[in-house]
Amino acid sequence: MNRTFLAVCGAALLSTALVGAQGKSSGDGTNNAAADANAVTFTGCLSPGSSPDSYYLTKAKQKGVKNSDKTLKIVAATPKVKLEPFVTEEVEVTGTIDQPETAAGTDNAKTRTLTVSKVKVRTQSCG
Repeated sequence: MNRTFLAVCGAALLSTALVGAQGKSSGDGTNNAAADANAVTFTGCLSPGSSPDSYYLTKAKQKGVKNSDKTLKIVAATPKVKLEPFVTEEVEVTGTIDQPETAAGTDNAKTRTLTVSKVKVRTQSCG
């Protein structure tokens, strides 16, 4: 009886450990590795937009790409990603690019949106 009980508990513990060791997926059923594969990194100056919680990355340069966007609209991926403390600083941001939207007042200019998952300071001021 005791051996059977210990064997069942051991099997349950082992199966829990095996399931936990497998890669975790995000809530929408996609694997985090797939999301990381679509991630891009930009550097530039974080500037405030015209409304609260609205930000733009100016003088933007995409890592590994010579001719990339010069300005990007920046959106935080989650509430944990805080952008306000980095305004007017040169930053490095990592995230995913969304579809372009028409810029206000122009016919052909497009501003793409970067949904940021990570942000870090490169220098304290934009030069």
